[in-house]
This record gives sequence, C-alpha cells and structure tokens, in this order.
Amino acid sequence: MSRPAPIAGSIEEELAARSREGRFPAASWWIGGPAGVLESGALGAATPATPFDLASLTKPLCTALLGVLLEQQGKVDLDAPVSLFLPELTGSIAGDRTLLELGSHRAGLPAWRPLSATARGREGMIDEIGAAPCGPPGEVLYSDLGYLLLGFAFERAEGAPLDRQFRERIAVPCGSPRIDFPGEHDRFADAAPTEQGNVYERRLAGWAGRLPGWRETIPPGQVHDANSHALGGVAGHAGLFGTAAAVGIVASEILRPRHLSLGARARGRLLSPVAPGADRTFGFVLARGSDAGRGVLPDDAPGHTGFTGCSLWLLPDAGTALVLLTNRVHPAVADEDFQPVRAAFHARALRRLA
Repeated sequence: MSRPAPIAGSIEEELAARSREGRFPAASWWIGGPAGVLESGALGAATPATPFDLASLTKPLCTALLGVLLEQQGKVDLDAPVSLFLPELTGSIAGDRTLLELGSHRAGLPAWRPLSATARGREGMIDEIGAAPCGPPGEVLYSDLGYLLLGFAFERAEGAPLDRQFRERIAVPCGSPRIDFPGEHDRFADAAPTEQGNVYERRLAGWAGRLPGWRETIPPGQVHDANSHALGGVAGHAGLFGTAAAVGIVASEILRPRHLSLGARARGRLLSPVAPGADRTFGFVLARGSDAGRGVLPDDAPGHTGFTGCSLWLLPDAGTALVLLTNRVHPAVADEDFQPVRAAFHARALRRLA
C-alpha cells in the first residue's frame, strides 16, 4: 500500500523531496520533549521503529553524558588531564590535555587517523594518539581521537566498559528505549543500511588504505566507523544505534531530567559554552557554530551531527529536541554537502513548533 502524499509545507514533504533527489534512501524524525511527542515520522525504506547508525551522536548521548554523571559522583574531574586516567600518556602533549578540552574539541588533537589499520587494539590506539602531533590547547579542531581517549578514560575511571555504563547509567533509567551499542551482536540487524564497505575511509587513509583488514561489506547493524568497529563496535566517538524516538527520549532527559540525576552543573557542562564566546559545550556545538543550525536555530542552541546522516538539536528554553536520522551514506558516501538538508529540516521543525 502506497503512503499518502505529504502535506504541503510539512517536514515530510521537505524530506521526501530530498530523498527523491537521492540524498538518502531512508529517514526518520522526532520532535518533542518531556511534555510529549509533537511530531514523528519516517519515509523511504524506514518506519518509526527503524534504528539507525547514530555515528557521532555517540559523543554527546553517551560519552559526554557519562562524563558529567561521573563528575557529579566525584569519580572524575573534567578539568583534570587525561593522563590521570590513562597514565601511559604521561609526558605526551595529548596526555596534558584536560577531559574538558577533549570533550569540547579544544585539545588540538588531529581530527582522525586510520587506527583500525595501523594500531593493535585499544592500547595501540592510545599510543598512536599520544604520538600524534597536537595544536595548542584551546585550538578548536573537531576530533574523533579526543573522544576515543575520553571513552578509554571513563572506562578506566569506572572500571567498566562503555556499553555497560551506557546501559546502566542512561538507557535503563530512561526506560530502556531502543538505543544501545550493538557490539559484536546482531541486536540491530534491522537497522537502516550504511555504506557498502569502507570505501570512503579507505580512500581517506592514503597509504594505510592499502593495508589488509578493511571491510568490503558492512551488514546492517554493524557500525560504519572503522575505528569503532576495530574496538568491537564500542567506542567513545561512535558506535551507538537507535531509533529517532529513543534519541529523543535521552535528549529530553538532558533538557528536563526526570529519570537521570543531572544536577545544574552537569547540565551546564552539556548545554553552555565552555568559555565566553566559545561555540562548543562539553559534548555539543552551538547552532551559531554549525551550518546545520546557523541562521535557522537560536544561536546558542546546542546540537550535534553524525557522519551517517543523523543530527540532534536542542532548544533548552522550550525543552524541545529535534531529531533527524537518515542513512545518507548508503549505498556510498556522496561528496555533496549534507548540512543544507539538516538546516531545511530545522526550518520546517521551527514552523511546526510556532
């Protein structure tokens, strides 16, 4: 049975037009907050129950959120250097950077390295990141490597793997919505498919792209990011899968905590800039610092995007979360800028909220 034509001016109409252009084969969205769902839907090869690879939404929804919860319990100090938790980094430039600098992308670490091809396990990854050249502290450079270190540090601080911490500290208190790390299991085999192999990262890796181990296929439910996959699908920078509704449920807890014991300081870490005039919080970027929100959303609205085609934006004053999940990397990663798609979604969402 075919779906009815979308309503003129609606979110569905906007996304359906982008899907017909070939920007993505599947999409799901959710708008709401603690007061309830204002709108949700799906199109293309997806239903509202379809999970997506959340890619870098792992950073704010898992790693940064765990960080402020651990700090609130006195188990970490985000102003402490990462070498306090990863002593093997002692003496390196990266080791001197604070957890707060890593989590706000102000540590000067490189954006990415093909660690899955060049490093042996997590210890090898830590060593390679520690040896990587760094810019000065305070220099803003979006870095997967910083969040890899954060994930390792929080595992050491708590003495438990990241996926277990996420389930016990976040997912279960939130009512166990369908958001989790699949790890080595097939619990997300019904997920929207991503790229047909590591073609994009392999090309980006240069000489390391000729090394063995790159995937020729990526089954649905297996994390797209190669560095996360090398860690069993559980890492601080990528690995979460979830539905749009599940993302919205966790995001709503950041905005108006009901089940997570997030105090004012913890929420401030997540929602407020780390320094006067900064565009970064611990975990998020402000709309003024992203083409996904600049000029559309309030300048100080925090949010995040993910490489696979997902995004989450928060409107703290309204207590509202805007969730868009797509698989724009299927079957291959296109060169075309995806930020205008997100910006158009946000514009339609604001009209819906007006």
